[in-house]
Amino acid sequence: MSRCPDAVACEEVMADVVKEVNDISTFKTNYIATLNSSATYGATCKHGDLECNGNIQELCFQEVNSNQLTFFNYLMCIHRSFDRIGSHEWAKQCSEEVGQDYDPIDKCVNSDTGLNLFIKSVQKSKANQANVSCTIFIDGHKRCIRDGGDWYDCPDGNSDKDFVKSIKNAYKK
Repeated sequence: MSRCPDAVACEEVMADVVKEVNDISTFKTNYIATLNSSATYGATCKHGDLECNGNIQELCFQEVNSNQLTFFNYLMCIHRSFDRIGSHEWAKQCSEEVGQDYDPIDKCVNSDTGLNLFIKSVQKSKANQANVSCTIFIDGHKRCIRDGGDWYDCPDGNSDKDFVKSIKNAYKK
């Protein structure tokens, strides 16, 4: 999903959302792929192995640095050069731009830890029946989908303000 245009568009909306509700929410990204034990990364990604590597880089960033504002700043940097998503050099540059040393992330990416994070993420997406990128859940409930350049199944809207409102309402419960 790191190289999926719908996921990129979705994450750009969520970057604005996290700024508004950072203190009352936890944002996690999970990834869609087809489990395949003979594939390089234990799964086949729709946009190829470079996407699988980009997914692992993002998961490892979250593993190493739990500050979700920093994570979304990292994503916004990554999105600036779509062609380089998944490359070591670009991940390192963006990591350093947001003030995160890349060495612990790189260590994670190139270890069983990174692969395990990725496989667990794919399994979680499958268990949640999140079959397309991007599927947004709020408080454990499917809230909205963006696929093929369109938003749908978004009864409460798909703007950053709509998502902020949904998160604040869930927090009040």
